[in-house]
Amino acid sequence: MTNLAAFFAHNKKKNGNIKRAVSKNFVDEQGKPIEWEFAPVSPERDAELKSESTKRSLITQGKRKGQYNTDFDHFKYQRLLTVESIVFPNLNDKELQDSYGVMGADVLLGKMLTIGEIAEAAAAAQEANGYEAELEDLVEEVKNS
Repeated sequence: MTNLAAFFAHNKKKNGNIKRAVSKNFVDEQGKPIEWEFAPVSPERDAELKSESTKRSLITQGKRKGQYNTDFDHFKYQRLLTVESIVFPNLNDKELQDSYGVMGADVLLGKMLTIGEIAEAAAAAQEANGYEAELEDLVEEVKNS
C-alpha cells in the first residue's frame, strides 16, 4: 500500500525557476552572457494562454454549415508561454520597452532576440513548465535527423 501523505500539498516539491543565458548579446561587466530567469505559469494562466491561441470560425458552406471549426495556433501559444514564463528581465518594464521603441512584452522579445535565441528561450520556458521529457525527445530527434 502506498503512503497517501506523500501526495499532500505540504509534501509536494516546488518547481523552481530556471536560469539560462539565451543570448550572447547581453553581457555582464566580465563579458559573460547574462542569464534570463524563467518561472512556471499557473494552470489557470496556461488555460488562458491556450484560449488566446484558439480561434473559432463559423462554417458557412457544405454539410457542416452553421457549425464551428476550432483551430489551435501552437506557435502563438508557444510564444505567449515563453513571454509569460520570463521573469527576468521584466519584459513588461516600460523603460525597457521604451529603450527599444515598442509597447508590449511579446513585441519587445522579438526586438531583443534573434529567432534562434527566441527558440532557446522557448525551450527554457518549456523546461520551466515541466516539458523536460518532450524537450529531450526533440533534441534526440534533431540529432538523428
